[in-house]
Amino acid sequence: MSDNTAARVLARGHTGRAALVAVLTLFAVLAWPDPASADPPTAPLTTDPADAAAGWLTGELVDGEYLTSSFDADGNGEIDPATEVSPDPGLTADAVLAFAAAGSAGDAAEAATDWLESQVAIYTGDGTTESYAGALAKLILVADVMGRDAASFGGQDLLARLGAQQSADGRFRDISTFGDFSSPITQSLAIIALDRAGPTGFPPASVDFLVGVQCADGGFVSDLSTLPCAIGDVDATALSVQALLVAGREGEAGDAGAFLAGQQAADGSLGTAGAANSNSTGVAVPALRALGQAEAAEKAAQWLLSVQSGPSEPAEERGAFAFDATGFDPLTATRATPQAVLGIAGVSLAELVAPSDPDAYGLDGQDGASGDGATGEGAAASDESEGGWSLGVWLGVIVGVLVLGLVAVLILRSRRSAASPRP
Repeated sequence: MSDNTAARVLARGHTGRAALVAVLTLFAVLAWPDPASADPPTAPLTTDPADAAAGWLTGELVDGEYLTSSFDADGNGEIDPATEVSPDPGLTADAVLAFAAAGSAGDAAEAATDWLESQVAIYTGDGTTESYAGALAKLILVADVMGRDAASFGGQDLLARLGAQQSADGRFRDISTFGDFSSPITQSLAIIALDRAGPTGFPPASVDFLVGVQCADGGFVSDLSTLPCAIGDVDATALSVQALLVAGREGEAGDAGAFLAGQQAADGSLGTAGAANSNSTGVAVPALRALGQAEAAEKAAQWLLSVQSGPSEPAEERGAFAFDATGFDPLTATRATPQAVLGIAGVSLAELVAPSDPDAYGLDGQDGASGDGATGEGAAASDESEGGWSLGVWLGVIVGVLVLGLVAVLILRSRRSAASPRP
């Protein structure tokens, strides 16, 4: 075989491989899921905002089991699904608690709880060199809400592990080479979880520790390295109120409630450093309700409803809560929605029970039950997503046609080359 003949044979082989790559590329483009395809349920439908939000969350569950979090690690303003998106057990646990607050999406809650049982070591640490008090407390709470045994959740005794991490001063501490990040938030979760699931309830010393770190203004901070503190923050204070009420410390809880009331804006919202957001407002509502501040709680709940995507919004947004008044953002809505559900349901962590309704619901647009942010532009986007193909599908079709054309050209050239005289 001459050098020229060998070159043509290799060229034909290269062309065939190129055609194969083109075909595989076409399949990848057409098979790749359109971002708009992860829609909330289309049936059954509801006008209840908590049920609609729970339904939206079920559409975000990967494989119907877990939520993910995204982080722009390289700072380029884009998220790489291969390297910057990962399963998030903590956020998934928040979703289970949201399903419980709504009282619906029970099947999704069970599936997510099953997944959490498989993630205990990843989420809470190995139990020796790494063990995180807050993660343990949250999983104990999830287990108890869902009727699971926290003493054998995922094959581990979460109650024993958490108890072993309480120090002499009553603080539930992290065991970690990265440092101790336990806080009034994790302490409050531990008190509530142990009150629900612990064989002897919460240790009194744990409540004494929490009271001992209360700020001068009645609030609590999220970072204990700032003690002594003069000014609290909303999130830590709201959860601390729930823990203090569980422990029967009404006086300290009342002081914390006064702090929360002082942080509420005229529109009903609450936030960190005055920046209104759904997360802070959502966790504050159950605390305000438990303290008997019904008017303040109702104003906060109404603000939450104002940032919930309504029936005129695109299908993939309906029922979700925006992080703030700037509008829906898929990067923050998955984290904002679970805590917002706790707010509009007004149910404290101590009161949660497993969802009695197995179904997940989509938002019924007939009565416009959710959000006042729906616009004509949103309705147009909704019509496009329901009545025709989305932009992602159209791009896939266009690219597919181009790739098929390239394949045809390559095959034709290959055949002509094979049929030409050889020297």
